[in-house]
Amino acid sequence: MSLLELKEYLKNRNIVSINDLCIYFRTSPETLEPMLEQWIRKGKLRKETAESCCGGKHSSCFCGGDPDIWYQWIG
Repeated sequence: MSLLELKEYLKNRNIVSINDLCIYFRTSPETLEPMLEQWIRKGKLRKETAESCCGGKHSSCFCGGDPDIWYQWIG
């Protein structure tokens, strides 16, 4: 997996959980996180949690109550 493959997947999905990324790329969060951080530093990707998404209320948000980590492509 390259940064460009990761970018294309993120752009196509727009919002994706770390678990979905791990399943799709068949790798661990520890492998993905440094690559994701590069896109965050460039201002292309935003990292969200259930708390930052909706204040933990889970109404009208994309987290659906999942306490997972989510990434949103904003590039």
